[in-house]
Amino acid sequence: MNLKDAEARLGFPIRPLVQAAIPVETMLQGAMSSEHSVAVLNLTETKEEVFKQIRRYLRIEGYPTDADPTMKDANINDLVYAAISPILEDFVSNTSRQTIQLMREKEIVSIDCDTGGEEEFVVVDQISNAEGRVVVIIEAKRTSVGPGMKQCLLSMKDARDRNKSSEVYGFVTTGETWRTLKYDGNTFSVTRKFDLLFEGMIEEKEKWMKDYSIMVECMWAALTSGGL
Repeated sequence: MNLKDAEARLGFPIRPLVQAAIPVETMLQGAMSSEHSVAVLNLTETKEEVFKQIRRYLRIEGYPTDADPTMKDANINDLVYAAISPILEDFVSNTSRQTIQLMREKEIVSIDCDTGGEEEFVVVDQISNAEGRVVVIIEAKRTSVGPGMKQCLLSMKDARDRNKSSEVYGFVTTGETWRTLKYDGNTFSVTRKFDLLFEGMIEEKEKWMKDYSIMVECMWAALTSGGL
């Protein structure tokens, strides 16, 4: 689907939404009232595990950069999985949402049977064998978060329409740079870009923990509030 058709389906132009991006801290404030919110949890151990997984990835596959012609979308998907899997595991282990499940290359089909395409990562609350609510959608692109925005917005709208209620969260990422998105059925919100990686981070764990780990809070907040 081209940009014009996508914007017609969404009902708004995408560029002004991105230009009105909010600080990531503002997005997080909406998830602060839950029992398992980032406001009351110490996520240090989760962050340490995420760092270990990312460090392992960087040592094996290298730092994601456009200058490396061998870096493919599959490499970025490996990085995203390395970053989110410890968060998902800890979330399921420490909250009452035991039915949370990660799906790969899942097609999000709209009510009118149109579709925005397949998403690399979709987190679903599998309430029963017949019913699953989409909680989080992650669109990963090797070169820029911009191309993934259209795809993610369409899939979030279609997922929310099928959920019939609740908020749906999304992430667009190059592996290095991320944005968080939220849709409540009426309004989309998108954060400013934030980085998960920096060059040389393998040897600078404390710097990563302090300045680059906010994605962990964002993902936890999305898992806490999404699909409810």
